[in-house]
Amino acid sequence: MSRIYFHTPTDEAEVLGAERAHMGWLCRHVATSVVGLDSAGSAQRILSLLAPGHYMTQTEPYVDASTVVRREWTESMIRALGSMFGPALQWKGKPIAAFSLELNTAVVLGGDTLRLAARLHGQCEIHAYVEGPNRAWLADLIQAALDKAIFRQDVRDWNTGWNDVIKLLRSRDDEPVVTSYSVCDQFPNSHTGDWLPPWPEGVPRTWTALTEEQQQERSGREEAWYELPNEEQWRISMAGLRTNGQGLELKPDNWNSFAFGHGLTYLDLLATDYAERLDKADLTPSEEN
Repeated sequence: MSRIYFHTPTDEAEVLGAERAHMGWLCRHVATSVVGLDSAGSAQRILSLLAPGHYMTQTEPYVDASTVVRREWTESMIRALGSMFGPALQWKGKPIAAFSLELNTAVVLGGDTLRLAARLHGQCEIHAYVEGPNRAWLADLIQAALDKAIFRQDVRDWNTGWNDVIKLLRSRDDEPVVTSYSVCDQFPNSHTGDWLPPWPEGVPRTWTALTEEQQQERSGREEAWYELPNEEQWRISMAGLRTNGQGLELKPDNWNSFAFGHGLTYLDLLATDYAERLDKADLTPSEEN
């Protein structure tokens, strides 16, 4: 069974992976609830933003010749918007990353507790973290999410583990707490920081694109990583995370202003001035696209 881990240099707590699925479900349903695809105007706007050739461009949203939107079409479009097989929407040839749209909409609509769900769902596997002085603040947010039943205490007689995370966060304030997801790299690791040699410039980031000599060099460094003391692994990985992990720190300073990726929400796409909003957004393709 999958887990979200909360690591410190001296301790660890875990939350059932079912809670991540639950957070994702909440974010998606809150986000898509505002798209309003049962409205002819909203349906037309979303249709106009579909990537050319997308299968939904071949569907008919309306009942007969009226402007009443078919329920089946609405459900199909919502599934398409949340598909993992590439973004369905684009603007002037640039994809509009769907995951960021979904998370940003949930962040805007949901308050602190749903904002926390979005941050953990979107960033736990890439090592969202909190610094020591803000650990109690994060514990308070988790407790509030439990009190409001956004986070759950139990799932099918399994304790979800949130109370253990709260206890860990409150146990001290002089160590960072870093997240990871059980099906991805745990923290600390050889890829977070400067332990491995820089990836060769101009070379695709795939193993087979490296020369045999480069592969051997990286493999040797990865093996040597496990010989390092825990304290040194943490020092290297935290230095890398603090330097390169822009937007991964959970902190009160930017809690209300943080946005994922392009910063857009579904509300932006449906706004009267949507074109201006899309023109201003950074739609540079990323790994999510």
